[in-house]
Amino acid sequence: MITVLLAIFLVLVLIIFSFLLIPFQVSVGLTKKNQSLNGDLRISWLGLTFFKRKIPSLKESPEEKKDKKDDEKQKWDLERIKKVLRLLRESWPYIERILWSILSSIKIQEIYLDLNLGLDSPADTAIVTGYIWAFTESTRYLLPRPLKIHVNPDFENKIMDGFFYLKLKFKFFSLSKEALRAVTKKPVRSLISELRG
Repeated sequence: MITVLLAIFLVLVLIIFSFLLIPFQVSVGLTKKNQSLNGDLRISWLGLTFFKRKIPSLKESPEEKKDKKDDEKQKWDLERIKKVLRLLRESWPYIERILWSILSSIKIQEIYLDLNLGLDSPADTAIVTGYIWAFTESTRYLLPRPLKIHVNPDFENKIMDGFFYLKLKFKFFSLSKEALRAVTKKPVRSLISELRG
């Protein structure tokens, strides 16, 4: 009996560590044509998609409607804003560590942008397009290797249509470590409880 419980415990620990150490893949694709914006967001792990959402969301879920009603009920007076700002200042060292851990946990795999750009005048279109081309060429060796930016100038129409795709890997280990450390601090706990209302 004890060996079975030990085996179950070890399997659970292995699953938790695999979630923390094996990166999740996040991909976002957006297409803008005329006035419509469409896209999707995907989060997958080990090739299995856990979360998939269309952008923009077609309809609100009952939970989202309930959250909006709850937000409307919460009142933000001057005293509460002062208290939140004070708690934020006290919590900032721990929040800063969380933000740095988020940045260090992200590895960009691919960025792709294909943009059709036309401004009010052909001169403005040429200048802005030139700046974008100069920026992408000058930072070619500094930014992630899979960065691909294509800007197609349109000198006749006022337009900003295109396609954007971002794919990245995200590990939860350092973020969860810093989040657990932050939650043990009283100012952070007070800030969370104040924001929750």
